Amino acid sequence: MFDRRGFVPTPVIADVATLLHHDLPTTGRVGETGLLRLGTGLGLVGWTGTAVIERTTDPSAGLVALAWWVLPVTAMLFVIGRHAVDAVRFSVPLLGWGLLNGTATTATLWAVTVGASPGAVPVVWLVDFALGYTWTAIAVGRAGRWGRARGYAAAAFSCAVAVGVGVTGVVDGVALSYPVVATLHVGPLALDAGGVFGARRT
Repeated sequence: MFDRRGFVPTPVIADVATLLHHDLPTTGRVGETGLLRLGTGLGLVGWTGTAVIERTTDPSAGLVALAWWVLPVTAMLFVIGRHAVDAVRFSVPLLGWGLLNGTATTATLWAVTVGASPGAVPVVWLVDFALGYTWTAIAVGRAGRWGRARGYAAAAFSCAVAVGVGVTGVVDGVALSYPVVATLHVGPLALDAGGVFGARRT
């Protein structure tokens, strides 16, 4: 029987989670650690491709980079939907990241379409990471996992500092490098997956 007590507390969201549990069953093969590792790997794939594409002089490089991300994002969504345990796929952190990443993707599409400064896209995603890791820190802190909360709070602070640097770069016409963005994205995931932040679910 699906137990809603370990999931997001909002009744409406919990009802949706109950419905999806029955309509979209999961194999339960991927737990929290597995999803963190997958996120690390797919993030590296996505940002490595972005860095390579960004070095080209093709005017459509921004759209090509967005298209490149379709593969890792689709893979992540498939694993979450079909193989992640319910306690992970309906968790508060994952809900927050879904909303934030969707917003950042929309902003990126807009920036690429209107020909915004090259430095605008890295800043968009650094803001996304800063908010996402803050959201995660609060969520795991409320669950009593203070070591992980401190780790994600430090990640959020690092991203916030990078946002300041990135905004300055946009003003000066200098884009923050994608390897920096990649490190700030996947670094905290890798550290948490390795147990550096403290105890977590399997």
